[in-house]
Amino acid sequence: MRRKLAPLLLLLVTASTAMADNLNSSAEQDKDSSPFPFQLYRTPAVPEPSRNEQILTCEALEREIAQLTPDTYSYQPGFYEDPYHGASIWIGTTILMPAYALSGYVEYLRYQERGRMISAEDRIEMLRRLKAQKHCFES
Repeated sequence: MRRKLAPLLLLLVTASTAMADNLNSSAEQDKDSSPFPFQLYRTPAVPEPSRNEQILTCEALEREIAQLTPDTYSYQPGFYEDPYHGASIWIGTTILMPAYALSGYVEYLRYQERGRMISAEDRIEMLRRLKAQKHCFES
């Protein structure tokens, strides 16, 4: 039994020292590098304004921000305030199990709503930066 465990322990020690060396070297590398080919969480985006956006006046920038502001609000009720969630859970538990699918669909709609809100917030942030660069409403 000891002969079978010896190569495993040797492999474990070698792998742990190699991983420690990689951790030390990765701290010195760029912090943006990730072992995953995708982002797990949202990172701040700072888009550059286009030429058409740069020629907008301060009033036009303010109007566009005011038009985009309602897109940053959530119009769906929370989990406990939503009567459809309660109905789908009650029906799924007592009568028909596929009724649970409604909860999944509601979460999918919430995911789409978050995407709309994030894109509107990013656009408003870019317009606010543009207003700051133009020194709008300073007197």
